[in-house]
Amino acid sequence: MPLLCISLLALLLLPLSLSCGNKRSQEDVRNDYMAIVKTRLDNTRESVTSAVQNLTCPRERKHKLPNCTSNVDVVTSLHNLTCIMMYLRLDHTDRLASSVLNSIRCPCLERPTKQPSVRSKRRRATTTRQRRNEHKKSRRQKKLCRAKAILSKMTVCYQILNTMNS
Repeated sequence: MPLLCISLLALLLLPLSLSCGNKRSQEDVRNDYMAIVKTRLDNTRESVTSAVQNLTCPRERKHKLPNCTSNVDVVTSLHNLTCIMMYLRLDHTDRLASSVLNSIRCPCLERPTKQPSVRSKRRRATTTRQRRNEHKKSRRQKKLCRAKAILSKMTVCYQILNTMNS
C-alpha cells in the first residue's frame, strides 16, 4: 500500500518538476526579440522559404501546431513551437531555436532516441540505397514544410507579444 501511494505521489508531482518554472517575463522576451531573435527569425524564414520554393507543401492546418492568441500565455506557445522546431533537426532552424530557447530560458525536454536495430548485412545494395535516398528526400521535404508552418506561427506569436501591454 505505501508503495502505491508513493507511486501515485510521484506521478502527480512529475509534471510539476518537468515544467519550466523560471521562464522569463513577456517584456524580457519581447526585448530579446527586438535585439536578437528578430534577425534570426527573418534569416531563417528566408532560408526555409527558398528551400521550400519548388515544393508543394500541404495546407498549414494539416500541421497540428499550438496557436498563439492574446488570451494564451504567448511565451509558453513560443516555447512549444521552438521545441517542435528543434526536434526537426534541420540546419536551417537550429540557430533560431537556440536563440529563442536562450531568450525564454527554458530548455526543451529531451526526446528518447531510438536504439539502432541489428539487420542482416546481405541485401541488394542498389535498390535499398535508392529507396532509402528517396525516403530521406521526402522526409526532408516534409520537415521543411513543417518548419515553414512553425515559422509562420512563431511570427504571429511575436507580433502578438509586441502588441501586448507590459
